[in-house]
Amino acid sequence: MSLPGVLFGAMSHAAALAGHRAARAWWTGRLIPAPEGPFDLWIHGASWGEYWMLEPLVRQWTASGKRILVTFFSPSGLRGWTRYSPPPGVEACLVPPDFNPYVRRFIERTKPGALLVLQTDLWPTMVREVDRAGLPFAVAFAHVPATHRWWSPWGILDRRLLRRAAFVGLQHPSGLAPALRAGLNALVLGDGRLDAAAARIARGEGPPPRWSRFADLRPVLVLGSTWPEDEALWLPVLLRRTHWKFVFAPHDPSRAEEVRAKLPLPALTSSEWPNYRDEQLEEARVVLVDQLGGLFGMYGGAQAAFVGGAFKQGLHNILEPLSWGIPVAFGPELGRHWEASDALRDGVAQTVTTLAEALNWLDRIERQPANADWANRQRGALALLDQQVRERGLLRFD
Repeated sequence: MSLPGVLFGAMSHAAALAGHRAARAWWTGRLIPAPEGPFDLWIHGASWGEYWMLEPLVRQWTASGKRILVTFFSPSGLRGWTRYSPPPGVEACLVPPDFNPYVRRFIERTKPGALLVLQTDLWPTMVREVDRAGLPFAVAFAHVPATHRWWSPWGILDRRLLRRAAFVGLQHPSGLAPALRAGLNALVLGDGRLDAAAARIARGEGPPPRWSRFADLRPVLVLGSTWPEDEALWLPVLLRRTHWKFVFAPHDPSRAEEVRAKLPLPALTSSEWPNYRDEQLEEARVVLVDQLGGLFGMYGGAQAAFVGGAFKQGLHNILEPLSWGIPVAFGPELGRHWEASDALRDGVAQTVTTLAEALNWLDRIERQPANADWANRQRGALALLDQQVRERGLLRFD
């Protein structure tokens, strides 16, 4: 039984009893029995985005006959799963609470051959019980620069667990020196999100049908995963750059009506897209995304993208629009997002914090052609991960 598990379990249970919706979903989702094993590999991540970091590799492994179990810490991971068509051989559920009886029963039921933890969602009891059962485990795509908690005095338990890992794969070189000093079997994999985005583009994902009718030979700006602070910056732009068209995609689609009430222009909605006539699409200047899914493809039909969250909540995924090769902008707070710092350094992105900066940026990139060279140079993480998984015995192929 781990201290983090005890603390989180107690607080979330109390919140659930008090009626907190997310806490209740966290516990009730764990009442659903896990799929029955055996599974060749157990992949665990915090939520839906983590799974997408290696989704093409999961397809590759299952095509070779492997059976994969995916677990999420957050119930939002399973909500994403309901919109997904997994390849045969992949099943998903919520990870058990980090207490010995729960984790042991889970392992006994699912019978995994190995565990792969994505990013830093490393739960002590989960890892210890896997290790106690004699199963190999590893970590992939962890972004842990020198300031990360793992390297602090409070990360001593994490470091002890990680020293037993078959490998610890990092997103960025900034974490390699502290990992090696801590005695970990660490290497730099890169970021699987770039490979996953490339695979989606290769599979033909793109904007919705009749997108060219909406674009109407004009530049389109997609504002992805926005919050009120992002929208407040861009709403005045609509009446100052009238030859541009705009897509507003709130991070929480349930906010769509809230955004609509602030718009100075009428807006079409993504959920009604199939019902619009060609003339309606051509005349509209704004599309409001009121449902999950579809944002990635819309980036592929845009001239540029602004990605939200970097004023307050935390920057969202900029690698998706960068994978399409379009100019990208975001707010000022980069946090630990290596990709934002590197994209700014390499001139493929820009911070935009004021109306004047927004207008100047649009004017500068209005006719800039798409160029995915930066994203292409970052790819290859999934091939390296596949190599490590095979060489370290997490999966065996005849």
